[in-house]
Amino acid sequence: MKKISKSLFILMASIFGSLYLLGCTEIQIVETTTTDVNMYSYLRKYPDKYSDFATVLDRAGYASFLDAYGAYTMFVPTNAGVQAFLKEMNKTSADQLTVEEAKDIAKIHIIRDTLTTKSFKDGKLPLITMYGQYLIGGVSFNNGVSSFSLNRQASVIESNITVGNGILHIIDKTLKPAKLSLSAMIESNPNYSIFTQALKETGYYDSLKVVDPDLSKRWSTVITESNAVLGNAGITSYDVLKKRYSNTGNPRLKTDSLNLYVAYHILPGIKYLADIISSASHLTKIPLEVVTSKLDGQTVLLNDVDFNGIHEQGIELDRNLSDNASTNGVLHAANAHFVVKFRKPTPIHWKVSDFPEIRKLPAYFRKQGYAFAMESIKDWSWQMNTISYVYGTGGVTATTYFNDCLQIPLGLGNAARSNWIEMKTPLIVKGKYKVWLCYRAQKQSGTLGTTGGSVNVVQVSVNGDPLPRPVTFTDQAPTGTAGELESLGWKMYMNNVTSLFACGRLLGTVDIKTTDRHTLRMQSISGGQNTNNVDLIQFIPVDMNQLSPKFTQSGLMVP
Repeated sequence: MKKISKSLFILMASIFGSLYLLGCTEIQIVETTTTDVNMYSYLRKYPDKYSDFATVLDRAGYASFLDAYGAYTMFVPTNAGVQAFLKEMNKTSADQLTVEEAKDIAKIHIIRDTLTTKSFKDGKLPLITMYGQYLIGGVSFNNGVSSFSLNRQASVIESNITVGNGILHIIDKTLKPAKLSLSAMIESNPNYSIFTQALKETGYYDSLKVVDPDLSKRWSTVITESNAVLGNAGITSYDVLKKRYSNTGNPRLKTDSLNLYVAYHILPGIKYLADIISSASHLTKIPLEVVTSKLDGQTVLLNDVDFNGIHEQGIELDRNLSDNASTNGVLHAANAHFVVKFRKPTPIHWKVSDFPEIRKLPAYFRKQGYAFAMESIKDWSWQMNTISYVYGTGGVTATTYFNDCLQIPLGLGNAARSNWIEMKTPLIVKGKYKVWLCYRAQKQSGTLGTTGGSVNVVQVSVNGDPLPRPVTFTDQAPTGTAGELESLGWKMYMNNVTSLFACGRLLGTVDIKTTDRHTLRMQSISGGQNTNNVDLIQFIPVDMNQLSPKFTQSGLMVP
């Protein structure tokens, strides 16, 4: 047996470290390769270490299939780990287990596929156990030493033992499956008594106690608020909560505000913390309403957004009180009270060159240009090479909002240019919007205004739906009055700027189904040469004035 190499340790640390690396030291993992035929034979070969768990498998009737061909992962508790578990059950030997008890113990330790430690991650492991529950991975810290943990119950002490029918991982304790449903788990904690009563009065308590045999329907995720959290918001009892939110007097109605409050705390599917931060938003039990999520350092935040120029502080999830597995889902705890925000469609003036990564470079932001490499901007992706933040009081940026813009080199058949770029928008309230692309036209190849030859034509789509009007960044606005331009799908978006190079192009209308951040994609559909100077992308509700406000180079919005 040997310790893993430093390079493998670094890889494993990076996998586990996204959420739980808090000054950890070296994780002690031992790898072993064996020529033994199968799992059960391996356990019987080392009775001083694993005979008790082998007996559990015997009692369960699983020895035969674990002695045959297949592909399994098994987490094997040591004799000491099994004995400690048996003592809690007031038993002295694994022979005293009933067949059903032995099956339950065995099934929570076995996965019907092979998983090495390279597949481990924070949150649930990628595959479900034979018991029908996910195991939770993490990093535990004891006496200054870090180790991989499972279900916050056991540490992995020897790993990646390859046998003929799968892989073994040795753990120091016996795993215990969750026995409580989400409803029962919440009710069993007196700190959640107000939230429990709200679940019962709205009817969600009943649905959250069901363990559906269909795995595609079984799982839910609940974000609870403790009595203390509610108390900080002035809610000291269920009656106070009902008085504040129940606008109909009948919390079971789906349109009742108390029902909506509870439904907003329930997410379909099983989402551990690592799953929550892996996506920018998550649907709730309220149709088409989402919670947004982000990781700020080591803090998991919900609904931390910039909306209409104002930062809305998010709600932190308590990591120590979250990731609690139940028979039908997972339970998290919020550190503050939160409710759904019903908003009306609001204009979004998305300044594309203003994003966190450039703001973290004060020597460059609105001072000088900077080139961003692939994967250096969160929630953005493109095919190759760089995109450039451009700033200046003359030339291209002399007619842009704040005197800066983003240059996105797109083209087909050009090694220096991406075919496409995808970007996450700011939060957009559900509704119908006209989408305007505001840019600074610039000649690259051919004549300004031509669309043939090598000049690049770009198709913009939102959430995979293409907008009907492509754009060519060499096109300048036509002449005419504001009304005439709008009728042609153009506008002058800069205030007191007469240059036709600074123009807004109407791309089409989009129906935003959920209040969320959405995916905007620019895709080259012809041509290979353009310097695409993107200033603003606007989402303006269809029933609102499309021509105002206008913008100034000094950063003002003019009604």
